[in-house]
Amino acid sequence: MKQRRALQAGVIVSSASALLLTIAPTASANWESHITGWRFEDESRRWSDQDYSQVHFIRCRADGANVSTEIRLWRVVNNSPDVGYDHKVFTACFSWGDGDETSTGEWHNLPYSAADTADGEYLGGYYFSIRGINGDQGIGTLNVERVVQDTSAADS
Repeated sequence: MKQRRALQAGVIVSSASALLLTIAPTASANWESHITGWRFEDESRRWSDQDYSQVHFIRCRADGANVSTEIRLWRVVNNSPDVGYDHKVFTACFSWGDGDETSTGEWHNLPYSAADTADGEYLGGYYFSIRGINGDQGIGTLNVERVVQDTSAADS
């Protein structure tokens, strides 16, 4: 009888451990997309992340000078203003044909935040927003041929 209870307890502990591993949070939320006609303060989709995030803009075009765009990373905070991280100014993606058409922003030491929703509202996660186009905050549009969001620090 004691052996049977010990065996049952072992199965329960093993099952609970497996369940914890299954539901443990992961930062794997990489995606690719493009941007068409974005303006100041337009926002990306949300993703789950922790510790490290990287955003690549590949081949950019903007109204006018085609010089730069500024983005900022945000963490969604429930029932409170979102937390903003440092701004990144992208210029290399505007220099088509020179072999370096990619601009990259990296953020480190990010707390875990899952991109969940309830009743159409985001309850967590990260996103970036456009904070300027060619140095302006309110005029112009941005197009990016390819946007890559990456949570893996292994390739940095």
